[in-house]
Amino acid sequence: MADLEQETQKLFDRYLKAWNARDFPGIADCFSEPAMFVLPGATVSLPDRATLVKMLTKLFETLENQGFSHTTLGRISPRPSGEDMAIVDVRSVQRHREDGTLLEEIDAHYVMKREDGGWLLTVAVSCAPGWRAD
Repeated sequence: MADLEQETQKLFDRYLKAWNARDFPGIADCFSEPAMFVLPGATVSLPDRATLVKMLTKLFETLENQGFSHTTLGRISPRPSGEDMAIVDVRSVQRHREDGTLLEEIDAHYVMKREDGGWLLTVAVSCAPGWRAD
């Protein structure tokens, strides 16, 4: 489990660094092909990284119009769910404005799988804060 926790932390460190740098290809490199996002009001299936980059470009345009600056993550909790698969809960995903105020807070739920010796995200689910009481 210690290895899974370390490898998950490394993936999320890379993901968050790319996210906050607006490095869309870097974010896409953290995801498998295909990837899926499950959001309130929409489920988005992304067949390849180029499509993911296009989606991220539109998403960040909306976020930046709202004054978005950066994201922080709370506790990251991976659990193995099968051979080369894991479920990851991330608590307190906070999006901050440039003035430091909170734009949004969610929890997130991810499916992660090992491909070619490395871990990638396959599904990202936006959840209400505190949805899981454990």
